[in-house]
Amino acid sequence: MGRIDTTDEVRSASHDLADRAVDAGLRAVDSLDRAVSSAQDTSQRLAAQTSELSDNLQKVAKNFSNAIDKSVAEQPMTTLGMAVAAGFILGAIWKS
Repeated sequence: MGRIDTTDEVRSASHDLADRAVDAGLRAVDSLDRAVSSAQDTSQRLAAQTSELSDNLQKVAKNFSNAIDKSVAEQPMTTLGMAVAAGFILGAIWKS
């Protein structure tokens, strides 16, 4: 009788260990799924923000271009003077 009890205990312990390993594996898979989902959500948010930023930068560049065109047409000498001043300031900053 002692041998049968020991064999049953070993089987029971083996099954318990296998069940715990399966549970740990399922928890790990669930954790990885959540991490991947979170990374995908973050990626999608960043893509949307980047797209919005790009659109805004294009609007600003277009407005700036329109302002420069208007300034050149209406006040060419003033525009030239401002361009020279901006070049001087950028050159001074570049040297330092």
